[in-house]
Amino acid sequence: MIVNEFSPKHGHCSLTIESAEDLWTLRRLIAKGDVLVSRSSRVVKREDEFSRPDKGERVKVTVSLSVEEVHLDSSIERIRVKGTIIEASDESVTRAGSHSVTLSPGHSLTLRKRSWSPLDTRLIRPPKGASGRFVLVAADRREAGIGTLGGSHLAVAATVESGLGGKQGEEQSPRPYIAKVADLVAQISIKGDRVVVAGPGNFKNSISNQIRERVKDVPIATVEGLDLTGADGVRGMIKAKSFQDLAKDSIMVEMQGVVAEAVRRISGSNQKVAYTLRRVGPAAAAGAVEACVVSDDVFAAGLDEEEVVGVLNAVEEKGGSVYLADASMEFGKQVSSFGGIVALLRYAFTP
Repeated sequence: MIVNEFSPKHGHCSLTIESAEDLWTLRRLIAKGDVLVSRSSRVVKREDEFSRPDKGERVKVTVSLSVEEVHLDSSIERIRVKGTIIEASDESVTRAGSHSVTLSPGHSLTLRKRSWSPLDTRLIRPPKGASGRFVLVAADRREAGIGTLGGSHLAVAATVESGLGGKQGEEQSPRPYIAKVADLVAQISIKGDRVVVAGPGNFKNSISNQIRERVKDVPIATVEGLDLTGADGVRGMIKAKSFQDLAKDSIMVEMQGVVAEAVRRISGSNQKVAYTLRRVGPAAAAGAVEACVVSDDVFAAGLDEEEVVGVLNAVEEKGGSVYLADASMEFGKQVSSFGGIVALLRYAFTP
């Protein structure tokens, strides 16, 4: 999430949504009675001599909504905010009735609150590691995979095949292939990223050197012990101990540790763990939750959206940590199997 301006004293924050995790943050942040300012579209009926009474013109407009309802659809990465229009940039837009705004990664908005709570401020100012992103490269002479890891979400951005099979004993130069991989990394990388290159043998060093020539002011590291390449290599890299040692301060590694410890406690009949919303909710209200992981497909289990948001907010309000797991990844699937939510407890708690 890019915070363009944040002034709790004046009650507003202007930001740009970057990822699916940002949508979860906004879902926890936006409340009934807040004012949301965003670009939208609205059908306007023109009352002139040549206009048809049953037709309208769809116009782009900046609207200010007094929020009434908020719904998150994490499966298609969007939030729908419904409310009453209190201000619009087009005078022809009526303020009667309600209007909905759909927010997704790439959208910019301004949120106004009567007062910003300590939790609201923590959500806007993320913890350590949350703003850092990794660009991952898993490559050998045959193929390369390039991905991004932001928070707990991994995305494979590109795969490149080298075509270095050799014909009739001729040794082809890998330079064009290496240059293409390095150029793609340079296009994807932004300030604040860390680039990590993995792969068998010394080939990864050649790629690292080319990336270093193209990407300035971005740390570049190589990791050992990973033979997978391409998209599978990118996905496998986050499970490699060499990468986890390098990224030990990241949200991803922290969350993997929480999930692994939860599985260990469940398997060992340790009472300082809870899973399913029915059990985690009362523990959160009592202040017993030390860390909680929720899967981004939690609503697929038919859970109430407001209740889930309330539990996550209760955990953080009482000093616990909240993590969002990507359900497509191995540890995310583990969380999904526990009802979409699992928590480490400070002490044994029985509802």
